[in-house]
Amino acid sequence: MKKIFTLMLLAMACTLNIQAQEYNLFDAADVDADGWLWFDTDEKIEKYVGLCNEEDYKIDPDGKLIQLVYADILPDYPTPYADSWFVGAGTDGEIGSDGAKTGAIVINGASALAGANGGGIVINMPSCKSLSMSLSSESNVSVRLLASKDINTTFTEYNVIQVYVTPFKPLFRSGIYTWTGIENLDNGYDDETGYNMQYDAPIFAYLQNNSKNEFYIHGIKVMTTTAPAGIEEESIAGKDKIFFFNNTISLNEEAQIEVYNVAGVLVESAFASRLSLEDMSKGIYLVKVGNNTRKVAVK
Repeated sequence: MKKIFTLMLLAMACTLNIQAQEYNLFDAADVDADGWLWFDTDEKIEKYVGLCNEEDYKIDPDGKLIQLVYADILPDYPTPYADSWFVGAGTDGEIGSDGAKTGAIVINGASALAGANGGGIVINMPSCKSLSMSLSSESNVSVRLLASKDINTTFTEYNVIQVYVTPFKPLFRSGIYTWTGIENLDNGYDDETGYNMQYDAPIFAYLQNNSKNEFYIHGIKVMTTTAPAGIEEESIAGKDKIFFFNNTISLNEEAQIEVYNVAGVLVESAFASRLSLEDMSKGIYLVKVGNNTRKVAVK
């Protein structure tokens, strides 16, 4: 009976682990130890940032994960831009002052305060577990956060999730702001029509500037429930399947375990069936066992 009970607990732990698995939307080599993608190199901007379908005012299904949406302002329809050398606002709201970050997507302003026609970005997500952004500005920031579950929706038809308007309810005042928990925001509608962005299928988050002044997006972090290409979903079959629960790697049998950091450096290696990563710095790691590789997050 004890043996059967132990096996049941192991099976339950594996099942819970699979359900709770998270993946970074961006490649491990491009994010920092905490999973953030920063727009501080031309290579990362080229890889992840592009234009939306400007003719139809929709997501480009063949475009980049982060797509720039032009401001709907005549006659120029100005478009946000990304610049790895752009210096944002520091903690006091002044460009280049203490704490300022280098590299940003510059989001151009609306035609008037609370005008629903400023520039923005839309993030093309295969699913969403969590969404965070690092922002800065020289002034108070008003934005609209919108979303759609249909890639064919025009941006003007996206569902409004939250609106932040100066002076009563700005997203943040001048300076630097780390915006977390975005996935939990909801539009306050009833259960049938309302939703937030935690979703296990494709969903598209649209952040639009409603301020007259521009603001700057320095980094984005997206965790999904969708395995990236090249990392297969885990199951309980196969000797080199990798399970991760409570910061511990578990295998079905002893094997060579290799753990790499996001820079591709081997940081741990052992021949075992279990390996604790509890003492490692929190962040994203790649675990390799045989022909199987899995991305894990130490918390």
